[in-house]
Amino acid sequence: MSIAVLDGATIRSFVGDDEAFRRSVDDRFLLLDTNRDGLLSYSEFLHELQRLRVLDCSGFGEEEAACSGEQLPLIYAAMFQAFDRDRSGAIDRAEFREEMKRMLLGVADGLGALPVQMVLEDNSFLKLAADLESSAF
Repeated sequence: MSIAVLDGATIRSFVGDDEAFRRSVDDRFLLLDTNRDGLLSYSEFLHELQRLRVLDCSGFGEEEAACSGEQLPLIYAAMFQAFDRDRSGAIDRAEFREEMKRMLLGVADGLGALPVQMVLEDNSFLKLAADLESSAF
């Protein structure tokens, strides 16, 4: 883990660097594709979502859980469908790359020009974006 200051321009610059972005996303895809068939199955995708704790129904200290155990599979399935654009039941590398681009640009839009200090997981896309920006100096 490390701490970095990011803004929307940092992320847009990373996504706009075709070589760095493609290499980073393709490397992540290869890590997730555990059976090496060139596709991400729902189980491979789900494993990564659970590892990253994308959704945590614990409520973060709230009295009530943020979501029910029944809702969680539906949310994960909807996330998978967002990546699986051709509805083939698997995510290919191009679909993965396109959805990661869309998601990162959404984060960039949300941050705007306001710099935010964040704790970043090593090898996360946001960490790679911050590293790319710092290497330009």
